[in-house]
Amino acid sequence: MIIYWSMVLWVPLIYFVYYMGHKEEVMLTDYNIQQGIQKKIPITYAIIVFGYFIFWIGMRTSIADTIQYISLYKDIPADFSTAWSQINWEGKNPGFDIFNIIFKCFISQDYQWWLMTIAIISGVCIMVVLRKYSCDFFFSSFLFMTLLTYTWMMNGMRQFICVAILFVCCDWIKDGKFFRLLFVVLFMSTFHMTVLMMIPIYFVARSKPWDKRIGLFIIGIIFICIFAEPFFSGVDRTLGNTAYAGATSQFEEDDGVNPLRVLFFAIPPTLAFWKKNELKCDYEKNTMLNICVNMSLITAALYLVGMFTSGILVGRLPIYTEVYDLILIPYLLHRCFDKDTRKTITIVYGIALIAFFYLQMYPYYVSEFTGYIH
Repeated sequence: MIIYWSMVLWVPLIYFVYYMGHKEEVMLTDYNIQQGIQKKIPITYAIIVFGYFIFWIGMRTSIADTIQYISLYKDIPADFSTAWSQINWEGKNPGFDIFNIIFKCFISQDYQWWLMTIAIISGVCIMVVLRKYSCDFFFSSFLFMTLLTYTWMMNGMRQFICVAILFVCCDWIKDGKFFRLLFVVLFMSTFHMTVLMMIPIYFVARSKPWDKRIGLFIIGIIFICIFAEPFFSGVDRTLGNTAYAGATSQFEEDDGVNPLRVLFFAIPPTLAFWKKNELKCDYEKNTMLNICVNMSLITAALYLVGMFTSGILVGRLPIYTEVYDLILIPYLLHRCFDKDTRKTITIVYGIALIAFFYLQMYPYYVSEFTGYIH
């Protein structure tokens, strides 16, 4: 646990160092979420913050599904022609298999370098977007840890590669570059099929917050909650002859998404709705704000469905939209409250986040570097 706590505490430590040397740049006065901040924090600080996260995540072994990924990597033949002949082109993730084969045959047979490379790709993508669009990079980094977004890099890393790469393509969603985004989505679907959900989400995310499309989406979510069992039974029958056959049978042994997670991810869209009149002008001018609010609403709705159905299956879907909360939450605090109120709310919210982190974080850390640490 000490490793995870050090990752959380690393953020305020580096923020303090930054604050002491850049006091005049800490308080933003001309932040525009549409274009991103006009003066980003020095790249060195961003690398130091996320570099620490990436190091520990990349050095892990035997955490969650990492051990299965390591086993699969070890089983890849070191000879390229042999490994290539064994690709399952009809499987769920031929693109990921090809990436692994190329890495092992031409870069390194050491799985630790492989894990570290994937952690670097995912972490840097998140870092780049937060540095561009977050009005408080350090608070967004703090949220990345305390909202447990980082855990997806250790449990579900194949899916998180898709999340991170789609996140770094967020400008295409903002600018309406659908076909560019579609190409990336289709390519990344060879890594993880769940990325295809970003196609319909693209159209919902670009709508005005709280308009009829969002209303229809919420109604759809409610119906899914009410008719969850027959709905997913139908999905299971549809997938009967595919690689995902029987996936929904996990519902029987899955208690669903933790209600605490649902509660915490309901806070940003609730706050955005509460302050919608104050944000009205922002909604008219800033497509990026609209996207962040809509993505936050989708996240909360999907987690709600996951609470009543499956945390294993449905609960894995919101990560594609969850990352936008890392931009939205600091913006709402900065835009909707005066300085004194914002300070109080941030402190209270920060304490609540630490409590959430404590209750939900992994109970152990394992790597060849540290051994087993409880």
